[in-house]
Amino acid sequence: MTQAESEMFAGPDRQRLVVIGNGMVGARFVEELIARGGNDRYDIVMFGDEPTGNYNRILLSGILAGSHDADDTYINPLEWYEDNEITLHAGVRVTAVDRGAKLVRGHTGILEPYDVLVFATGSSPFVPPLKGLSHHGTTMKDGLFAFRTLEDCERMIDFVPKATRAAVIGGGLLGLEAARGLLERGLEVHVVHLRSHLMEMQLDRPAGQLLQVTL
Repeated sequence: MTQAESEMFAGPDRQRLVVIGNGMVGARFVEELIARGGNDRYDIVMFGDEPTGNYNRILLSGILAGSHDADDTYINPLEWYEDNEITLHAGVRVTAVDRGAKLVRGHTGILEPYDVLVFATGSSPFVPPLKGLSHHGTTMKDGLFAFRTLEDCERMIDFVPKATRAAVIGGGLLGLEAARGLLERGLEVHVVHLRSHLMEMQLDRPAGQLLQVTL
């Protein structure tokens, strides 16, 4: 694609802004930009790895526990993007950025030119490199889950009727929230933690030990 062709996407008056990431940070950035008149300066394009609008990940433990529905978590449903003239590529993972040509490529083959590019990709769950987790190194086997996305929650909830016991690897904040949610679902829950006390990133040893006694 030539530079002239790229400029045709954005038009003469507005630059083309591409945001990689449609999580809480990326969507909040775009919200603030629009509130400051950003639509007058930019054609806004967003890529999101998940096939949904933006949602509050903090409430995922509530969904797992059954105290919240998925609809309770949405901050910006899909309609919000259309109403604000934002092009959202939902469920499209970015695989390459050509800085010379100023192009972003999605895994579906879609290409988006940009004048300004913002990375807001968040984080990924750490899965220990243990044997037997996946089928041929791809997806995890049935009954094994990460805890990061709305889809992760839905998969765990769907599996609960087949289970009686759960093991949670990690006694940090997310691990304990997952354990609590599974406990509320009626499972016998065990937490396996590498460190000497729970939530070592937030608590010192005495506080972590008190938390363990409480749990």
